Amino acid sequence: MDGRLKPALKRQMIFLGASFAAGLLLTYFFGFFIGLALNMVIFIGAMLYIRWRQIKALKSLGFSDTVMGGGYTNEGVKIKYVCLSCGAEVKGSTCGKCGSNMKKPLF
Repeated sequence: MDGRLKPALKRQMIFLGASFAAGLLLTYFFGFFIGLALNMVIFIGAMLYIRWRQIKALKSLGFSDTVMGGGYTNEGVKIKYVCLSCGAEVKGSTCGKCGSNMKKPLF
């Protein structure tokens, strides 16, 4: 890099620093075990809030939340196959017309 922090890296460093500082303050004021529990709750809550903002931003770009994580799958697309020997449409592993196993997909 050219000496400057990228915005995403800078944001992550600020988040880590703020989390560490909040953990130290909570541990100082409430004791070790209560401070540790409160720090974990705050840290998990902050991560859920960040994830919620990311999902909200993706929705504004046109991504749907109906299928989470399935953005690259072809669920609704059915590929048709054509027999290389006779040119008939193939459903299954062999051609129903000539019995050949060789087929090519049509997109």
